[in-house]
Amino acid sequence: MTTLTLVRHGQASFGAVDYDRLSPLGERQMRLLGEWWARMGVPAARVVCGSLRRHRDSAAACLDAWGRPAIASHEDAGFDEFDYAEIVARHTPELSSPEALGRFLAAEAEPRRAFQRLFRAAVERWAAGAHDADYRESWTAFKARVAAALERAAALAASGTPVVVFTSGGPIGAAVQQVLAIPDTRVLDLNWAMANAGVTRLGLRTGRLTLAYLNSTGHLEQNGEAALITYR
Repeated sequence: MTTLTLVRHGQASFGAVDYDRLSPLGERQMRLLGEWWARMGVPAARVVCGSLRRHRDSAAACLDAWGRPAIASHEDAGFDEFDYAEIVARHTPELSSPEALGRFLAAEAEPRRAFQRLFRAAVERWAAGAHDADYRESWTAFKARVAAALERAAALAASGTPVVVFTSGGPIGAAVQQVLAIPDTRVLDLNWAMANAGVTRLGLRTGRLTLAYLNSTGHLEQNGEAALITYR
C-alpha cells in the first residue's frame, strides 16, 4: 500500500495584514513534524504544495528538519484554501476590508473566538448553496477542485512512491469527505477540528483511497506544551 499524506500548514499570521505567512510558532510546528519524521525513519516522498506562501514555507521548514529532500516537488493550486476573506465579506459586508476586520477583532475580548464564530457563520452560508451567485467559487466548485487535485496526487502515489501534500484545513476536510462519503451537513465539523501542522494519512491500494488516520498531532503533543496545538 502506498501512502498519500495531507499536512495542514503551520500556524499563519492571524490578525496581521498579510495572513499568508507562518508565525514563528507555525514554523516551529512544521520543524517539529520534520524532526518527528526523521526520528521515525519516514522515507523520502514526492512533495506537492498548494500555491499559497504558507504552504510553501511549511514544506520548506518540514523538509529542512526532516533532512530528506523531496524526490520530486511541484505546485498544485487545486490544494489551495477557499477564499475566506471573500466568504466573510459576503456574509458581513461591513467587514470586507482587512482594516475593518482588524478593528472588529481588536475590539473583542477574545479575538480568536470572535473570529471563529464569524467564520463559522460565513462558511455555513457559503456551503448552504443558496447564495452561490455571490461567490467566485461555490462550495460545490471548491469540492470539485479539491477532488481533481486529490486524483492527481493519487496518480503520483500510484507509482509506489509516498506522496506528501502541504495544504490547508478546507482541502483536507473536502478530501476526507470524498474518501469517506461524508454528507455536506457534517463535513464542516471536520474543518473546525483541523489543527495547524496536523497530519492526515490516506492509503492507496488497488486504485482506492482509504483513511489511515486523521489530524494527528503526536509530533506536537510529545513536547508537553499546550501552546503548540493551535487551530488559527
